[in-house]
Amino acid sequence: MKNLYHQTKQAFYFSLVFYVLAIGTVLLKIPFSVVLVSVSLLISMIWVLLVLREIMLSVNINMLERALLALFVILTNILGGIVYFAFIRERVIGTENKKR
Repeated sequence: MKNLYHQTKQAFYFSLVFYVLAIGTVLLKIPFSVVLVSVSLLISMIWVLLVLREIMLSVNINMLERALLALFVILTNILGGIVYFAFIRERVIGTENKKR
């Protein structure tokens, strides 16, 4: 988990930026808005997979918590990502990456 710690958060931030850009282009009715929506969904899938990897490889949570966290992140996508990175991630990862 050590080598993808920062990349997971970066992918989430990129996803947020692309979602904001996609919403802006849809509201302004710019022709390439469909492309930005597609890219934001693709980037969203990347960070969701990285978060699921963190959850499944964690030794700090039990199986029920793993299942509930995985469902929460998959079903709530961006909202789940905000909650996960703000409140839950440190418990899942542990203190090993806090020192960096």
